[in-house]
Amino acid sequence: MARLDPHSYTDSSHPLAKHVALTLYFDFAANTIHGSALLTLPSAHTGHLLLDTRSLLVHSVIDPVSGAPIPFSFPSSDDPVFGRPLSLSLSAQSAALIVFCTSPSSSALQWLSPAQTASKAYPFVYTQCQSIHARSIFPCQDTPAARLTFSARLNLPSPLTAVMAAARAADTRDPIAGEAGPACSDALWCSPGRAVEEFVMDRPIPTYLFAFAAGCIASRDVGPRTRVHAEGGLVLLDAAAREFAGAEDMIRAGEALFGPYEWGRFDLLVLPPSFPYGGMENPMMVFLTPTVIKGDASGAQVVAHELAHSWTGNLITNKTNEHFWLNEGFTTYAERRIVEVVQGEERAVLNTGIGWKGLNEEMERFADNMEFTKLKPNLEGIDPDEVYSQVPYEKGFQFLWRIERQIGRLAFDVFVKKYIATFKFQSIDTETFLEFLKVNVPGIENQIDLKLWVEGTGIPPDAMEPVSTIYSKIVSLANEFKQGKIPKEEEVADWSGQEWELYIENLPKSVEASQVASLDARYQLAESRDYEVKVAFLQLAVSSGCKEYHGEVESTLKQVGRMKYLRPLYTALVHGTGDEEKMLARRIFAEARDSYHPIAQGVVQSILAKHS
Repeated sequence: MARLDPHSYTDSSHPLAKHVALTLYFDFAANTIHGSALLTLPSAHTGHLLLDTRSLLVHSVIDPVSGAPIPFSFPSSDDPVFGRPLSLSLSAQSAALIVFCTSPSSSALQWLSPAQTASKAYPFVYTQCQSIHARSIFPCQDTPAARLTFSARLNLPSPLTAVMAAARAADTRDPIAGEAGPACSDALWCSPGRAVEEFVMDRPIPTYLFAFAAGCIASRDVGPRTRVHAEGGLVLLDAAAREFAGAEDMIRAGEALFGPYEWGRFDLLVLPPSFPYGGMENPMMVFLTPTVIKGDASGAQVVAHELAHSWTGNLITNKTNEHFWLNEGFTTYAERRIVEVVQGEERAVLNTGIGWKGLNEEMERFADNMEFTKLKPNLEGIDPDEVYSQVPYEKGFQFLWRIERQIGRLAFDVFVKKYIATFKFQSIDTETFLEFLKVNVPGIENQIDLKLWVEGTGIPPDAMEPVSTIYSKIVSLANEFKQGKIPKEEEVADWSGQEWELYIENLPKSVEASQVASLDARYQLAESRDYEVKVAFLQLAVSSGCKEYHGEVESTLKQVGRMKYLRPLYTALVHGTGDEEKMLARRIFAEARDSYHPIAQGVVQSILAKHS
């Protein structure tokens, strides 16, 4: 067996499925999905076919043409990270119907009880499949090297509705006897109070972009191609519609820079606060945390990032997670170009400055294992969620920015458009990109040390800190804080959350507790509505031994599940000055755990385990 991907059981000699037709029955009482997946191969295959699974119960595998059973087997034990392979024994067959049931412990699914939702009356469920979690929803070749189209038929209890990262194929309707096939009985499928919704994705995508949500969801159009959806009620929906009103301007800016938008719709779903990321670039239906709604349209920068993925990530995809920078480095570059057009150059520079600081902090985080500071690290046997960091984003951005500076923006824009047009709807690796670069920019390898950038550890010497008047002023003020100087009100009068975030990020990691208290007394940073500011300040407060902020830290960790906030706050607590902070971290997690997505639960568990 030769694995196609270190994080998948997919065999490189096996055919890759081209389409999957899913039938899914949602059992909210049991937090499970009864389903079937009809996998279609490009041609008839004889021999084994390996699929990824994790926490799935497979009932049967059927030949959809003859109805005969297809032999299948599992190994005797599971890998805790990768799950276990489902091996099908095919005999000149081009399709297989797999009947399965998910587990309540599925790492891709978070089931919320009515009490955990904004409605307080209806349950909610949503997916997060990146990086390797689609395998816990249905058996699949769970690698970004494999792209497939899909159709999905979802059976839900009324009055819940569903959204998907796909096009709606039909209006909501009553269930029809027999249409579920072996996925579940007609008695269940057609039971009173159930409804069916159907979706189709006709563009080939990797499985990590498979996404749905179901619950009490309201929606509102904010542009010709964009509708905002939200679970949090009309107040949240109104705020989201205001925050993201400029979506169409961003789409047009992206098209001018990178070519046609290939996905039709660009809809947005604001999820409950437990969503573990800022955003997820699911095609046609971006998922967002409510923490990006800040009331000043600055949260639209997260939307710009997810939109940019429509070209770099979704259209061209990294072949494996070892080449993740091709997704995120390109997208961070594209995001900042879009922000520059829509919000101005200063906003883009501040964004770059925050990223630069974050990249330097990642060098400290991985000081004991610099392998993970490479653009193309060796991730054999490593859970990608464990080493998720800003390195592929910010070092990847710096690499592309370095190329832009070398050949000029106009030439680089031509290169990027050609790159996207050449490789769209493909999954590629770093070597493919470098060869394309050298062919289209002759001599670039003599001007930039490409090997150092891709295979070297740390930050290359020709990376560059951003330069601008406002950026330099903020960094200068942060440096003055070391001498005990707090910014004057007139110096920060026009600051938004982004300026404050950059300021706090550039302060020393630990300062006198009295300084922290004085800064907060003047500017109420611990109470900021902007979680980027709030969490950066609370991290500083904990690191400086300010125990009076423990209550605000606890409140924050119980309100949100975004890993960008959980990781630094829990880390600051376990690195605290005494056992009190460690005990506080464990107590908070014990009480908040059920409100976190399974991916976030795993990250926090890992932080606590390393400091037990």
